[in-house]
Amino acid sequence: MIKIAKLYHGGEECNTYVIGEEGDSCIVVDPGYNKNSSLDNYIEKHHKRCLAYLITHGHYDHIGGLMSLTHQAPVFISEADSEYLSDPELNLSKNEDQPIVLGGLNQYEFDDEDEVKLGKYIFKVIATPFHTPGSVCYYLEDEHVLFSGDTLFHLGIGRSDLPGGSNRTIDSSLRKLAKLPISTKVYPGHGEATTIGNELAYNEAFH
Repeated sequence: MIKIAKLYHGGEECNTYVIGEEGDSCIVVDPGYNKNSSLDNYIEKHHKRCLAYLITHGHYDHIGGLMSLTHQAPVFISEADSEYLSDPELNLSKNEDQPIVLGGLNQYEFDDEDEVKLGKYIFKVIATPFHTPGSVCYYLEDEHVLFSGDTLFHLGIGRSDLPGGSNRTIDSSLRKLAKLPISTKVYPGHGEATTIGNELAYNEAFH
């Protein structure tokens, strides 16, 4: 069974997920927080190294940890959101104490339906643009696990009224997720985990 650790920091910070067995290399989804080296320390304590940082979209609360992480690893982000990494207006950090301008990353960009193989895991990219132009979900088909970022929450979906957002692509994005097995466990960017079956039954966005 896949081991997934959820690191929740409170406030408006996103859920950061660390995937991997104790003592093995790990993959991190949405490294939004590394204050007091909290994420660095977690990786150091529980894993040999980080294989990659997977970004669901480019908002500050999902990428902020990249500014200070000492564990270097490739950063995967959709091509459509790549400019968010270095633009404080797009990543919504313009009015924060430390606006986020990231450069010099070992950065890889991808498109819809690309596959990213990391260790023993294969992450399928599902483009779900509406929260940002390059919002994606990462699907582990063999494990029936979806990391949904701010696309899909427990009984909710992400906003579409922020810079780059679009409500015109909400339905087409959600239709892709509706095709996944109902047993798929969903790990969202904020809040508690859910399943595709639960969301199809009770989430008004699918009705």
